[in-house]
Amino acid sequence: MLIRQTALYLPAQLLGPLAQLAAIVLWTHWLDPGEFGAFTLALAAQEAVYLLFLAFWSYYLLRFLPGADALARERMDTFEGWVLLANLALQAAALALVLRYLAGTPPGAAAFAVLFAFAFTRSYCTHLAERAKAGNDILAYTALQCGGPIGGLALGWLWAHLSRDGAARIGPLQVLGAYAIAQAASLLFALLRLPLRWRLWRVDRGLLRAVAAYGLPLALSGALAWVPGNGIRFVVEHGLGLAAVGLFAAGWTLGQRACAFAAMLVTAAAFPIALRLDASGERERALRQLADNGALLCAVLLPSAAGLIALSAPLSRLAVSAPYVADTLVILPIAALAGLVKNLRSHFANQAFLLARKTGWTLAIDALETALFLVGAALGLRALGLAGAAWGALAAVSVGAALSFFVAVRRLGMPLPAAHLARIVLASAAMSAALALLPPLAGWPALILATAFGGAVYAGALALCYRGHLRELRGRLPFLSR
Repeated sequence: MLIRQTALYLPAQLLGPLAQLAAIVLWTHWLDPGEFGAFTLALAAQEAVYLLFLAFWSYYLLRFLPGADALARERMDTFEGWVLLANLALQAAALALVLRYLAGTPPGAAAFAVLFAFAFTRSYCTHLAERAKAGNDILAYTALQCGGPIGGLALGWLWAHLSRDGAARIGPLQVLGAYAIAQAASLLFALLRLPLRWRLWRVDRGLLRAVAAYGLPLALSGALAWVPGNGIRFVVEHGLGLAAVGLFAAGWTLGQRACAFAAMLVTAAAFPIALRLDASGERERALRQLADNGALLCAVLLPSAAGLIALSAPLSRLAVSAPYVADTLVILPIAALAGLVKNLRSHFANQAFLLARKTGWTLAIDALETALFLVGAALGLRALGLAGAAWGALAAVSVGAALSFFVAVRRLGMPLPAAHLARIVLASAAMSAALALLPPLAGWPALILATAFGGAVYAGALALCYRGHLRELRGRLPFLSR
């Protein structure tokens, strides 16, 4: 079941994040560091606004929409109508405050309209994607996950190409406008497809209390977790200015997005399976499913991060524009480690908290992690510059992840797939050692061949570690033993 669901969700998990990775590389060639810094700050601000004002409802729907009866769904639709209306005002006000902080003056009407359209459409694409996943509507989920990143990248590239041919030079506002148009098209498709019946009726008080008890701690937890991953850009901006944000964000965002891309290849289909097992009263099977999900996550995420670190030097020189290379060389490996740790916690340990409805525990750990980050990033930035800020963020997320796994295993009873993890770590180490023996790489063909070589070494080492399981599988499938 897990493999089949993962395959169905694979296009959405592959194409959208891949377009986001390509965008980070592309925009370093079209935007100078200050403009790229403004663009990445806008992305970070949108994610913060989503976490503060809409994520609580996304989390609740993902957990409780599967299995809800007709009456419960009607109550959810009513609540969602009010959430949508409130978000129009709340996101606009929050965005205005962020822009005033960054620019020092209120934004113009046209700039504010573009930024609000980008933030609101991206937030609701994220939200409705979660709703589509909860309802197992794979087509709607794929459109919402892929439409904005791919369409925005295509429109932005076209705009940049026209600018190069004589029109006004493209800037971050035009790039955000391109993404807003693509996201609006994805939303329109989803609204026509999903069974949404929003009504502004009286909200059920029991539902309101349930949403507050489950969703709000998760939303606050997500906002706190946002700080080490995205808020670090604001720390850099406050300390060194907007151009430094652009120089920092190229390596940091590339490392974070690469790990998120690897993780999302296998996580979209995994957690709903555990939820359905838990809803049927099989808590122990649900916890074992979380462990299986975690092993599959590690099998993809660990070699991806290890390969990114091993090939970070040639990738940095080839991918980003010349002004960004020196800082990307230093920051990309740290960002890959931080992305590895963050995704292991988010898509492995934290799922035990969600299953057990212990969202308050997640909030407490995230509060500790945020406090550690604020201290570590500020001290690191002062002592070591941009690399120090990255090391501070890595230290904070590592402490949070270690504590989350400890609680998930010891207090919530989540099994730890130690045997699988040992094999995956061994295979990843073999791949890293093989990549370290390669001569210096020059050019994209050499980098692509090195990546394929590393993947082949990892696959071979993993097959060797699982040789007993493979023999057993071969015996069960007669057509393989001929």
